Amino acid sequence: MIYAPDMTDDTPGWKRVFDQMESQLGPQLEQYVRTEQFADLAAGLARAQAEVQRRVADAMRQTWHFWNLPAASDVSRLSEQVASLERRVRELTKQLEDKEGSGDGQPVRPSRAHRPRSA
Repeated sequence: MIYAPDMTDDTPGWKRVFDQMESQLGPQLEQYVRTEQFADLAAGLARAQAEVQRRVADAMRQTWHFWNLPAASDVSRLSEQVASLERRVRELTKQLEDKEGSGDGQPVRPSRAHRPRSA
């Protein structure tokens, strides 16, 4: 059936064509997306996309490193390290505050870390 345009209808032509095709193909497509064949295809495409993304990221990382620049993975790793250090500082600060509030009136001095002596 070919859609005959209605002169009183102000729906754009592309929308009328889309609606006609969707009404004819929609039910068949809905059945197909419920099949195992479609699920296998979708999973395969997802794996392929992930592999392409991994390869592109590797190539970009190598390019950045060639020019002696940090790659996104380097920045991400450093961000994780900074976050870890911030958590540790918060933990130590809380421990110090707990000890100071625990009682003998003496301020708690953190122990000195071993530092190499400068010459």
